[in-house]
Amino acid sequence: MAPIIVLNVAEKPSVARSLAQVFSSTPGSRPNHNHQHGSGPAQISEVQNVMFPALYQQGSGRPVPNNVPNEPHTMITTAVRGHLASQGKDSIYY
Repeated sequence: MAPIIVLNVAEKPSVARSLAQVFSSTPGSRPNHNHQHGSGPAQISEVQNVMFPALYQQGSGRPVPNNVPNEPHTMITTAVRGHLASQGKDSIYY
């Protein structure tokens, strides 16, 4: 089975960099330097083999049992740029 791919979108580039550092520092993880762009319009980081419980078990509202094995995840991290402004019912991203 292929690893689960998770896209993390942070509110700021500095938060995205911090997330990527955390994922890269987990035991057994492998940063993909081919998909790491530190400057430019879109900062994207990819870290493979980040181990934690299956995504399908998370967010179910029930605790993940201790005996559930960790699975490899590919974590792709980026950030939005610009500001979100609210005007009445509509939100505008610029």
